[in-house]
Amino acid sequence: MPISDRMGAKGAAVVAALGVLALSGCDANGEFAGRSAFGHGPVTALRVAQNSVTVVGPAGYCIDKSGSRDRDSGSFVLLGSCATLNGEPEGPTAPGVLTALVSPETDQPQAPTAAQLERFLRSTSGRAALSHDNRADTVTLLDIRRNGDVLLLKVRDRSTGRPDDLQDTSWRAVLAMKGRLVALSVHSHEAVPMTDAQMRQTLDRFLAAMRAANAAPVPDQEA
Repeated sequence: MPISDRMGAKGAAVVAALGVLALSGCDANGEFAGRSAFGHGPVTALRVAQNSVTVVGPAGYCIDKSGSRDRDSGSFVLLGSCATLNGEPEGPTAPGVLTALVSPETDQPQAPTAAQLERFLRSTSGRAALSHDNRADTVTLLDIRRNGDVLLLKVRDRSTGRPDDLQDTSWRAVLAMKGRLVALSVHSHEAVPMTDAQMRQTLDRFLAAMRAANAAPVPDQEA
């Protein structure tokens, strides 16, 4: 059955791979495979996945190079306050921790609809993919909604291995972009918490920045 009718096993497997990347990425050990020359200081944008997807955060957020990785099995990019990454004392009010996950390349471009993504992520396998320990019973979907081609989720993850300095609730967005699945997330620090509205607004800004950076170029028009 075509992917337009149902997500299919391959599409579900790719979404599950995003959950695995989330687990490995949060414990990144300073390695960013294949990227050895970033220059000094934080950067605001980074091309990953064979240069097919540009990851960029909203204003005030930069790439944490030490916590990011780009591999054939998928890409994980960690973003934080530019001021904090530059060693400055002040940054955005209640800055969050942002992540971008980009699925690996597959034989066929990934283009599931928001409805197909929702069906999968509501399933036991889908909730397991959202968990740090791959257990569906540690994840609660507090809110889930579709916005065009994007699936927005508010997730509570109480799994083992989750970073202790982050709150257990996050906002996430999953969508197809340039033939790959992309998952964006906004997490809040325990010490300097964001409100729910701030987290959702930051996710909206993150999504807008990603769309702008990855928009198809407008073809030249003949006079």
